[in-house]
Amino acid sequence: MNKRNILILVCFFILLMAAGLAYNMLGKKTDAEVLDKLDTFLDGVEISALYDDGEYLWAGTGEGIYLLNKDTGETVKKLDADIKMIFSARIVRTEDGSYMVGHDKGLSVFDDNYNEIKRFSSPEIPAGRVNDIYEDKEGVWAGSQEGAAHLSKKDGSWEVDEVLTVKNGLTEPVVEVIEKVGDEVWFGSYLSGKKGGISIKSADGWKYINTDDGLPHSFINAILPLSDEKVLIGTGQMIYGGLALLEKGASGNWSVSRTWDQSDGLTGMKVRTLFLDSHGRLWVTSETDGLIIVDSVDALNKTPLEGQTISVENGLSDVEIKCIIESDKCFWLGSKYGLNRLAKD
Repeated sequence: MNKRNILILVCFFILLMAAGLAYNMLGKKTDAEVLDKLDTFLDGVEISALYDDGEYLWAGTGEGIYLLNKDTGETVKKLDADIKMIFSARIVRTEDGSYMVGHDKGLSVFDDNYNEIKRFSSPEIPAGRVNDIYEDKEGVWAGSQEGAAHLSKKDGSWEVDEVLTVKNGLTEPVVEVIEKVGDEVWFGSYLSGKKGGISIKSADGWKYINTDDGLPHSFINAILPLSDEKVLIGTGQMIYGGLALLEKGASGNWSVSRTWDQSDGLTGMKVRTLFLDSHGRLWVTSETDGLIIVDSVDALNKTPLEGQTISVENGLSDVEIKCIIESDKCFWLGSKYGLNRLAKD
């Protein structure tokens, strides 16, 4: 076979794979019910973080932070457009009333009047986009593209008191997600070039969990503690990945006890977000085909999974739901292209 024919064959297979991926992303159903209480706001805007402060909804986007009226969805105010929140980001409110915002240029602190009062960036904290923020009793952890930093408040001002990198504990530089499980701090990696997985920091030192231990993928997108002994992990990239359940044994070591993929009922292979609502329902989102809502964590024991699936055919603005929060009257779902509001009734 000559070079020209080989090139044609390669191009054919590339086009075939792209068509298959596009088919999966656009969805396979044609008769799905459009939900009449699913509204879209900020259409076409990438929504990477959401926070309900009781009065307004914060929407962290690639175009800055929008403050929205929760009843009408209208924009009340737009904060500094210098802040861009893309791919992964987070907004939290700390015990002292400060708002912590992780974005592409670092970590910003806002006061309760929505004014940015301080910004942390490299070399004070590890460089790159801040992907996640986790508040603990002593302060906050911020995970970035090159490590993680812990901040605490001293003499009325936030200061960095600890920095973690691959030189002192992490297996990979990119920290995508941070969670506290019991007395342990879990750092989930992304864009891993070696082992990837999860680095666990405790008083006894470091422990690591990766694909060698049974994780479906080395990229970690979500960590959802169910208890101090059970944790759900969302993994993957694009059309690869899956969901895993980790359990802590009598020896104190963690092991993967079960995994799920698309053949088990997930809407897509990459698990993008995990969310447990006030009714105990588990929301599992994918990167390529919307989400599934399972009635309870216990319902994971039955496969294929049973639950309501929601995607673009049902009115979502995009197949990839990146963040979910629950307000008093509705659920807010931030997608790659737009903000969705789903009424609770």
